[in-house]
Amino acid sequence: MKKFTIVLLLLALVMSFVFANGTSEGTAAPQVLSLGTASLGGNFFTMGAAMAASVMDKTDMAVTAQATGGSAYNAMAVDTGELSIGMAQASTIASAVAGTDSFKDNPTKNIRTLFNYNATPLHIIVKKSKNITDISQLAGSRIECLVIGDGVETTTKKLLPLVGVPLDSVKLEYSGNRTQAASRLKTGQVDAILDATGLGAAWMADVFGSGNFDMITLSPAQITLICNTFTEMSPMTIPAGAYAGLKEDVKTVGNWTTVFCNKDLSDKIAYDFVKAIFDSKDSLIKAHSFFKDLSPNNIIDSCIAPLHPGAEKYFKEVGAL
Repeated sequence: MKKFTIVLLLLALVMSFVFANGTSEGTAAPQVLSLGTASLGGNFFTMGAAMAASVMDKTDMAVTAQATGGSAYNAMAVDTGELSIGMAQASTIASAVAGTDSFKDNPTKNIRTLFNYNATPLHIIVKKSKNITDISQLAGSRIECLVIGDGVETTTKKLLPLVGVPLDSVKLEYSGNRTQAASRLKTGQVDAILDATGLGAAWMADVFGSGNFDMITLSPAQITLICNTFTEMSPMTIPAGAYAGLKEDVKTVGNWTTVFCNKDLSDKIAYDFVKAIFDSKDSLIKAHSFFKDLSPNNIIDSCIAPLHPGAEKYFKEVGAL
C-alpha cells in the first residue's frame, strides 16, 4: 500500500510539472502562464488582468495576472524565468538590455519582445509668455520634475543636454506630484514640463486647456537624434484636437508599454498569446482605454529587446513586418 501511494505521489508531481511548464508535446493540458504586472489597483494590474482574461477566452492557456513590484521587477523575473511574461515601460527594458541604471553591470539576456501598446508621447508645454518655439530655447526656465527619481526628472535630465540646453542653465523644480505641478504651472510658479504621459491625460488637459501654454513640437533632426541616442524612445504624434486649443499635430517622441517574455517560451505559445491579444482589441478597450492604440504597427522600429520568433510570425502574417 505504501508503495502504491508513493507511485501516485510521484505521478502527481510529474503531471503537475508538465501542467505548470507546458513542456510536454501533444498534451491536452492547458499552458499555464504567469503575467507580471505591478501593484494592485494600478493601471498595469488592471491591464494585465484584462489581457489574461482575453487570452484565456481565445486559447486553452491559463494565464494568471500577478501583482508585482512593477517594470524593473518584471524584467528581472522574466529574465530568470520566475515569470513567463511581463509588462514594463520601454525605458526600463532599454536599461535592462543595456545593463544600466538599476540593472548596472547585470544586463538581462533572456528577454524577448511580444508587442507594444499604450503610447506615452512626450508633452513639452511652456508658458506662452516665455515665447518659446523650440526645445533648445528652454535655458533660463523653471522646469517641473515632480519628485527626485521620477520619470519626468529622468527624461528632462536626458533630453535637455542632448538638444543643447545645459542642466545648469535651467532650474529644476519638484512640486511632489502632478496635482501640485498643475497648480504651480497654472499660477506661474514654474514655466514648463516635459512629461511622457498617456494621450489625453486629465491633468495635462486641465493645464493646457487653460489657454496659457504652448505645446512644443520637435524638429525631424531632434527626433532622429533623440531616438538614435535613447533606444527606448520612438517617434510619436500628439494629434490636433487631442487637447482643447491644440490646432496642429505636435511631432514628438515617447515610450511604449512593452509586453515581453522569456526566450524559452515556445514559438506556438508566443504566437497564440499575441494573436489572442490583437483579436481581443475591442474587449480590451472596454476594460481599459489605454488599449485604444493597440496595433501591430507599434512594433515597427520600436523593438528594444529582440522580437520573439512566435511574435514575429504573427506580425509578418498581418503585414506589419
